[in-house]
Amino acid sequence: MSQYEDRYWYQPAAVGANVSPSGSPSVRPAAPTHPNALFEMAKLGTVIGLTGAGAANLHRLQQGEVEAGDAALNTVRTGVASGIATAAATLVASQFRSPTLALAATLVTGTAAMYALNPAAKSKHEDSGPLGAGTPQKS
Repeated sequence: MSQYEDRYWYQPAAVGANVSPSGSPSVRPAAPTHPNALFEMAKLGTVIGLTGAGAANLHRLQQGEVEAGDAALNTVRTGVASGIATAAATLVASQFRSPTLALAATLVTGTAAMYALNPAAKSKHEDSGPLGAGTPQKS
């Protein structure tokens, strides 16, 4: 059973109960009903981010592209960023009743958070020096 089929996941307003005297549903709080849901999702995102970044950095380490300390630091940074992005995406997705909209919100929020939390990688043009010093000149 997914979280969208489980009545426990939603506040009573989301399933038709808890209607105000005017007949409109009450406003839901900004977090899932389980008090530790965001923390649990952040932990899950951190573990997934650590394993993915760890595997990628092991390949880079074996190929001699990075030092061991840099690989470890990059792995930890990516894991923490993944946990934060997962918690943010969970919070945003919890505001939608439609599973399709919740999935879309999860993808957009997670992508935006990871983009904001991860620095841009250096391009090959930045590594070659000023004015393309590492590229051959036409004669």
